[in-house]
Amino acid sequence: MEYTFDKLFRLRKNHLNSAAELFSEVFFEDVLAKQMFPEEKTRKQKLYHYFKFRIKYGLLYGEVYATSSHLEGLAVWVYSENVEMTNWRNTRAGGINLFRNVGRDAVIRMSKIGDFTFTLHKKYATFPHLYLAPIGVDSKYQCKGYASKLLRPMFNRLDQEKLHCFLETQSGNNVDIYLHYGFEVLNKATIPDTEIEHWLMERPPE
Repeated sequence: MEYTFDKLFRLRKNHLNSAAELFSEVFFEDVLAKQMFPEEKTRKQKLYHYFKFRIKYGLLYGEVYATSSHLEGLAVWVYSENVEMTNWRNTRAGGINLFRNVGRDAVIRMSKIGDFTFTLHKKYATFPHLYLAPIGVDSKYQCKGYASKLLRPMFNRLDQEKLHCFLETQSGNNVDIYLHYGFEVLNKATIPDTEIEHWLMERPPE
């Protein structure tokens, strides 16, 4: 199968709500989601606002692609020079609304995790790269090649441009999947005050 950008759908701001809804469902049982938003009955709503912020950040400071206009799957890519979430960037991406909608305690938990992971990111990803943050596929379409449809075109482009790809995951199963795509493990850590394992991975250009 040929993986090209003309087979992808580039997300725009008018798709932001639908995209956030997709991720709020995909990541509902994710270990980080549970850590940030432990109360199950409000988690989906808070994840919606969290991912609305994350996706808008990608739209402003990177590129966001879906498998089609139906949003079976979605990948957010951030340029390495924009990975640091400064106050100005956060504000532009809707950080104030995020604070209002998820609450102070959740923001504190998110900030602690974000500070830790960004420190590692900065230490290990010293090369120009695209940061995959995050990728998700609707449960109805998983294991049907939609992740490859999202990833392969960007990998082909990065190979041509001699750029690295960098990502983080908290799933050992995901580590095995990304190794299949040509990634290497740069570091494994444990997020402070949790038992959550955190892998940093790099895919060098071929």
